[in-house]
Amino acid sequence: MPPLLLKTKSFVDRYEKVTLWLALFSGFILTAMAFTTVISVAGRYLFNSPISGDTEIVQMFTAVVVALAMPYCQMRLGNVIVDVLTTSAPANIRLTLDIIGSLLLAGLFMILAIQTYEGGLSAYKYHNETMMLRMKEGWFYMTIALGFALTSIAGFIKPIALLADYKGAQ
Repeated sequence: MPPLLLKTKSFVDRYEKVTLWLALFSGFILTAMAFTTVISVAGRYLFNSPISGDTEIVQMFTAVVVALAMPYCQMRLGNVIVDVLTTSAPANIRLTLDIIGSLLLAGLFMILAIQTYEGGLSAYKYHNETMMLRMKEGWFYMTIALGFALTSIAGFIKPIALLADYKGAQ
């Protein structure tokens, strides 16, 4: 395997580790959301006093959780694919299709990241906030845009790892 491909594969492996930590952080947020929901429901039924704005918390953070977990999902090729037609195809055909799919995902997530970033700028400009808790919406948009941008990067660099693995297997 060429030295440049080895160095690049090493970078891709380090990027995957960073995205793993981001996904773990996302899981921590998801766990906190679950506890918030349980406490709110228990408070509603036991004390007639739910957590005010619990639905806002869950709504806003759900998008953040998904956006922060997506880069790791792409690095592990954990997204849903339909491979019924390609399971019997030769390895080089499957590799080509995986690379094309990864690059398409990268382009689409780049567009999503840009649009979400612009939405965040607008939310900051107009001081948008949630109805109940008055949480500023701008930082939610920016966090989601970061997750989408990192997913786009993952989509662009994952083909390098796929090629390196394919070359190494030969």
